[in-house]
Amino acid sequence: MATHQHQARAAQTHAEVIGPLTTRSKRAPTMRVWNDQWEQRIEEDWQRHLKALRQCIGELLIGNQHPRMELMKADKRRQEEWPDA
Repeated sequence: MATHQHQARAAQTHAEVIGPLTTRSKRAPTMRVWNDQWEQRIEEDWQRHLKALRQCIGELLIGNQHPRMELMKADKRRQEEWPDA
């Protein structure tokens, strides 16, 4: 009877250890796929933000070009009118 109880406990302990390992080993590829998908999503978000920033910078540069040109023209006119100033 003692041997039977010992074997039952050993089997139970074995099942307790193997069960989570089996679950973990089945979950490992799933977690890897999930991590890959997460990394891809982060990369796509980063690229989208980078594209938006580039577009904003381009618009700012184009928007500032006209006032800058007007300042340059005004400065040139002022130098022509007041050469010593």
